[in-house]
Amino acid sequence: MDKLFEDILNMDGVHGLVLLSEAGKVLFESLDNKRFLPEKSTLSWKMIIDSLEEFNEMDLVFAEGRFYMIKTGSGFLLISMSLNVSTAMVKLNCDILIPELKKALTGRGFKRFFKF
Repeated sequence: MDKLFEDILNMDGVHGLVLLSEAGKVLFESLDNKRFLPEKSTLSWKMIIDSLEEFNEMDLVFAEGRFYMIKTGSGFLLISMSLNVSTAMVKLNCDILIPELKKALTGRGFKRFFKF
């Protein structure tokens, strides 16, 4: 599964990403930097998803970093990154990733890699 997200995760300044189902279930998570999402977070993924329903993508900027969120067609991808990461490069990588992700989610052989 890491192979699908390799290009995004290897970008300088990207702290990690979370792939959520439409229901808010974590399908994949790879976060190197816990300062944005602490281990014992009271964060409600469902609340975030509900706020994303009207948007295809968001770029949220905070004092110490950013979150880029995009709908994948079968869920949501959230990417945690530093302020200096090129949004254009992240979007380009997402444009390449999303069709591959859709294939992986609908293909029988790949379902074993996801936590449903």
